[in-house]
Formats: sequence, C-alpha cells, structure tokens
Amino acid sequence: MKHDPYSLTELIRNDDFIAWVTNPDVDSDSRWRLFLENYPEKKKTVEAAREYVILLAKDTGRDMPSDKQSNRMWRVVESQMHAAREPSSGSTESSSEGKVVVGWRWLRVAASAALILGIGSASYWFYYQKTGRGEGSAVVPYASSKTGAIQKQNNSDKPMMILLTDGSSVVLQPGGTLSYSENAGGKRREVTLTGRAFFEIIKNKEKPFLVYSYGLATKVLGTSFVIEAEKESKEIKVEVKTGTVSVFAIGDLDKEQRESEYDKPELKGVLLRNDQKIAFSRENGKIVKLQTSVIERHIGSDISSIPFVFDETPASEVFLTLQNAYNIEIIYDKSRMGDCPLNATLVGQPFIEKLEVICNALDARFDITDNRVTISGRGCK
Repeated sequence: MKHDPYSLTELIRNDDFIAWVTNPDVDSDSRWRLFLENYPEKKKTVEAAREYVILLAKDTGRDMPSDKQSNRMWRVVESQMHAAREPSSGSTESSSEGKVVVGWRWLRVAASAALILGIGSASYWFYYQKTGRGEGSAVVPYASSKTGAIQKQNNSDKPMMILLTDGSSVVLQPGGTLSYSENAGGKRREVTLTGRAFFEIIKNKEKPFLVYSYGLATKVLGTSFVIEAEKESKEIKVEVKTGTVSVFAIGDLDKEQRESEYDKPELKGVLLRNDQKIAFSRENGKIVKLQTSVIERHIGSDISSIPFVFDETPASEVFLTLQNAYNIEIIYDKSRMGDCPLNATLVGQPFIEKLEVICNALDARFDITDNRVTISGRGCK
C-alpha cells in the first residue's frame, strides 16, 4: 500500500499540524489553507484530525500534560496496542509501564489510542455541542480560526478602511490582512493582523479589544495605535498615538492564564502610553522599548502621521483630509458646507466619531454605504 503522509494517523503525529491546530499563526494558517486548496479531497481528513488534537488537548486543559495524565494515557495505549495497530512508515515508539511520555509525544500516542478506541468525530461534536465545552476552545483565540470570521486583505496600493461592528475603525495598509468576527457577543473584541494597520478603537472598559500578531497580543480598552506585523520581519512593532496600550507575549502564558488575561478589563503586561513604542522579537519572544518612532518613518504616507487638528478650517479641507486618510469618498453639498469653518481636535477618534463631531457642527447627518459617505444637511449657509 502506498504511504499517505496526510492520512488521519499521520496528521495527528505531525508536529507542524499539531502546532497549527493548537497555536496557529498567520504563516501556518496560510500554509495549511494552501494545502487544502490544492488537495480539497483532504478536507474531511484534516477536519477529523483537528478534532482529535483539540479533544485530547482539552482533556489536559494545558499545552503539556501532568505526569499522572501522561501515565494514564500511556497505559491506555499499552493495553490497546496489541489488540490493534495501524502500520506506519515512521519509527515505533515504546515504553514500559509508568514511563512518562513528555512534550507533544504523548499527544501523538494518545491520539493513536483514541483512534483504536473508536472515538469518532460524531461523538466529539455531540459531546462538545451538548455540553457547551466547545465554545472558545482554541488555545489561542485567533479571530481567523473562529466560526463566521471575516478576512479582509488589502491587495491595492492604497489604504483600506475597515469599520468594525462596535464603531471602531482600522486603516489597513497595502499588503495587510485583518481577520475579525462581526459577532457582537462575548467578553472581548478580537482581530488578527498581518501587515501594518492604524487602529482607532471605541472605548468600552467592559469589553477589551485585542489584536493578535505572530505571538504578540495587544490589548486596549479604547485608544489609537499603530501595529507593524510584516510577514518578512523578525519583529512586531507597536506605537501608541493616544491612550494606553498593553502588550504581552502569548507564549508566556498557559491556556488558563491567557483566557483570564484576555477577559480582564484591567491592562497588564508592558504598558505603553502616548508616543511610546515597543518591538517584539518573533525569534525569542522578548519585548523591548524603542526610541525610534514607528510613525515618523511614515510621515505623509499614511493616516498615523496625520494630526487631525482643525482650527477655523474650511469643511472642504476637512473632508479632503478624511478622504485621503481613510481612502473613502465623501459626497456633500459644497455650496452649503464647503466654506463652513470647523474647529475640532479629532486625534484618536474612530472614523464614525469624527463624522459625528463634524456633522453636529454643520447641522448635518451622514450615511455610509460601502466605500462612500453621503453628508446631507443645512450647513452654515
């Protein structure tokens, strides 16, 4: 029989596959998605393998099992190994009674035992759907792995504005990708970023906003900041424009600590305030504070460098500034509103809040459809 390196049992022995299921990042997610695009017939096999890995990882509640759990799993394997064994082209692992199987080796062995014992995907879904234990079960809650997630990719040469359901705005630079969910429920707001983006987040102290990028979590309650998380770079950079931001390495916390930290309204970890910036090493997981501005290197080239301070500025200039910054079309009556002077400091406010302030001053209202804003009202004439 021809050996299949992507069979069910081979996948649950594959360290790269296990890492993708339990602790995904953009690289691994892209790699396995590409595999499924090239081999669509493997979709059911991959889904079944994912279920086994999640099921067994949840049995311990942590990335690494205790000695007692490892011994118990090994005894199950030991007792069943002689009854049924699936041929494998790889090396055979052996152990004596009571020997602890450490690291992810236990997961591969336990997964084989699960197959031998006949734990199927139907029983997995029945168990988790009925008990509710499947909710939010990912070891790292990447938005891209959640049901109903939306993925926006900027393949143009101009910035792309993304309006989130809570009213927050994200300006994604060319080449970037943002994954998020439109589900307003839950204790936190979450997105996953690859590339460079400027965030302006609606304040909500009861519902933290988190950005995940290559092992770094950026947590805010409501502020504006820049994240550079380029695929080719060895560092993730974060710079705060207004407010306070908390950053921490996801790998420094176990599953229970992560879930607890994500939901807390308090900001912990490395705290950054106005104009402070850090770099996170993807190689060693260290966070260091920077002296060189992330924003200054992009002066005049994107929204993060625009002050949004207007002093007796004609509305036509204000609208032009917004159009260029957010790459969105604004339609209004120039004869009624174009020369109206505006005084406003709109630093750090999400796009919708900026529009509300401007429209209140102009006695106007706005409507957003796709990439177009229509403003109607009396203006100052």
